[in-house]
Amino acid sequence: MTIIVCALVFLSGILLSIYAVNIVERDMTRLVGDREYALLSSAAAQMEQDLQSKRAVLRVTAEGMRAAQVVRPAAVRRHLEQIPSLDQQFFNTVAIDAKGTLMSSLSGGAAAGQTTVAAREYFQQTVATRRGLLSRPLRSALSGKPVVLLTEPVFNAAGTLQFVLAASIDLSQADFFRHLDRLTPGRHGYMFVVTTEGVILHHPDARRLLRNVADEEGGIVPSTRQALAGMNGWVLAKNKAGVDSLIGYRRLATADWIVGIVYPTAEAFAPLVAMRQRALLRTGIAAAVAGLLGLFAIVVLLRPLETLRRQVASIRRGDAGIDIIDLARRDEVGALSRAIHALTEERARAEAESARLASTDSLTGLCNRRMMECELDKALMRLNRTRTGIGVAFLDIDHFKQINDSHGHAAGDAVLVEFARRLKLAVRGTDLVARYAGDEFVVVFEGLYAVDELPALGAKIVEAMHLPFDVIAGGLPVTTSVGLAFGGADSTRESLLKCADEALYVAKAAGRNGFFVDGVVAKACGVEH
Repeated sequence: MTIIVCALVFLSGILLSIYAVNIVERDMTRLVGDREYALLSSAAAQMEQDLQSKRAVLRVTAEGMRAAQVVRPAAVRRHLEQIPSLDQQFFNTVAIDAKGTLMSSLSGGAAAGQTTVAAREYFQQTVATRRGLLSRPLRSALSGKPVVLLTEPVFNAAGTLQFVLAASIDLSQADFFRHLDRLTPGRHGYMFVVTTEGVILHHPDARRLLRNVADEEGGIVPSTRQALAGMNGWVLAKNKAGVDSLIGYRRLATADWIVGIVYPTAEAFAPLVAMRQRALLRTGIAAAVAGLLGLFAIVVLLRPLETLRRQVASIRRGDAGIDIIDLARRDEVGALSRAIHALTEERARAEAESARLASTDSLTGLCNRRMMECELDKALMRLNRTRTGIGVAFLDIDHFKQINDSHGHAAGDAVLVEFARRLKLAVRGTDLVARYAGDEFVVVFEGLYAVDELPALGAKIVEAMHLPFDVIAGGLPVTTSVGLAFGGADSTRESLLKCADEALYVAKAAGRNGFFVDGVVAKACGVEH
């Protein structure tokens, strides 16, 4: 009987150990998989934000060149050289004329006019759609490097394509994929990026760049085939080398890219394997006790991960902020939480910078036209509540084209910057000052009560420009013409701007270097005299 009892205890201990280990293995597998997928998702989100930031930089550059009417190759190159963020964000930035011939290249390479990309798919699609795009991966004709390109077309005022800006991201450099490399799991795990067509963009084996996974020896592994078909998530499967691995995939929302992770299960679950081997060596009560202690220990060890998982779930539900996972722990869980926290903060800063670039004129630092129109609409909505009126000044620099022609575009840009500075000083701090286009500016005055307040404002602006501009030796005389309009609650943005523009033309016709507030114009904006 004792032997039977001992045998039963021994068998119970073994079964209990096996059962406990199986439960823990299942839960730990899920937790480790979810943890690696969370890292993968964070890296994918950061990569997507990086792409959006780069798109914003190129779009703002194109808008600035369109506004400044930069068309000549030398002027295009000078303009690009004056934007340091291009060198920071891209491997190279080139301008290509409407026929596909290279106009200029920031990094040198082939001489302008001697290289054509007319047959390149990205150029043809940009010209056909008249919109910027993210190209398929290709090998650069200038550098021979594997790259992807962001493009942005630049049109003149008539809507005719002048040239195409193309900025390249070097796939062979680690800088763009630094977030992936920083989150590489274990010693033998790695992260990679492929297009939805299966072309490899990033991989620890640089020889595989620009190859299609379908064309490689052995073909596509089943998990990758599922990812190319649209699957997001992680699975336990064999990798390309036939090694059992935890494999995850996350598709980007705004680019046809898939970020993947491969983590050999022997390394990912090494602590669990060691524990199972020890548990199976136990017998009887010792085995059962060891199994229970092991189960307890694992529960304790996994508690921080479970806490982190609940915190991430709370953030996703909107119940808590990101600072909840900025843990001060010194173990791997603390490092993971801080890494996720840091990635999220970087993304927030990048979003704020993108928003600033989208609403600010890159040369003068003033609000751009889009931002001005949005703020003017809001100001008009506030009129019913404040029971006041609103004034709009439409102004430009007299004979600005002659300044550019006589002294060069650099001097013209300096005049625009100084003009914007004086204009801001000449109005109230609460007034909105915006660069409308070229040498045209708009000022929005809130809190006015009558059209009679506008002449003093116009005179102050004109007077602010009378001192010579210190942009050339001996100073440069610069004057401005200002058209002013007054509106009430029934006014619209379009009517106010039209009225101010008409008043501007009256001021210019009267000899420039002055302002005009026309009663007819004011009446058209909804003001009764």
